[in-house]
Amino acid sequence: MNNTKLFLGLAIIMAVGIAPISGAFAQSDVAPENTEKQIDKEKQKQFHDKLKEKRLQLRDQLHNFNDQRKDRLSYDERQHVEPTVTFEGITSGWAVIDGKAFPAEFVLDGKAGQTDRGWQLTGTGTVFVGDREITFDLKGITKNHHIGIKGISQNDESIVIHLRGNFAPIGDSEDSFALAFKHGAIMVSESDLKVPLVLVGSVTVKPIISDVSVDDTTIEEDLEQLDEMLAQLT
Repeated sequence: MNNTKLFLGLAIIMAVGIAPISGAFAQSDVAPENTEKQIDKEKQKQFHDKLKEKRLQLRDQLHNFNDQRKDRLSYDERQHVEPTVTFEGITSGWAVIDGKAFPAEFVLDGKAGQTDRGWQLTGTGTVFVGDREITFDLKGITKNHHIGIKGISQNDESIVIHLRGNFAPIGDSEDSFALAFKHGAIMVSESDLKVPLVLVGSVTVKPIISDVSVDDTTIEEDLEQLDEMLAQLT
């Protein structure tokens, strides 16, 4: 009986003595576990954020690639169109910079060929604003007295020009057309700079005539085709 009481007393003392130690161990185990979980969550969040950012970058790169591919394809298609006329002319008006208008000129020089969808244009255009001068490689299309042109600077691919407007034959001329770019701008993609343009002027259109010698019959046929072509332009 005395031994039983002795063992019971020792068990109680051991339980009381061990309890704080066990609690301390339990607390020390829980705290690192919570910290590790928090660290893991932060790492996962950082990983997902980086992954999301990478996906957005890849999406933007893919969009840019598709746009460039479409531009190249459309440019190649225009290159295969056989040009039948040349055009040259000058439009003038205003360029708006920092809310102020400055005199501007746009000199055009190029060729055009007819397709089922209209006339496709290729050539060059030079913009003069003050003492600044930028030359662009142009491509565009005209249809039903509407014209749209896009150009890329020969010196800096980040500088582009967009022009949209209308044209009409000049009443007392057989080969000249009035031209009005009512909507236009020069844009610099790297700096988000945009310079609005309003330009009006005229262009002269001339047929491309082969240098090969032909007889009178062929000349008459060529003239008839030229008349039909000019009639389609009006």
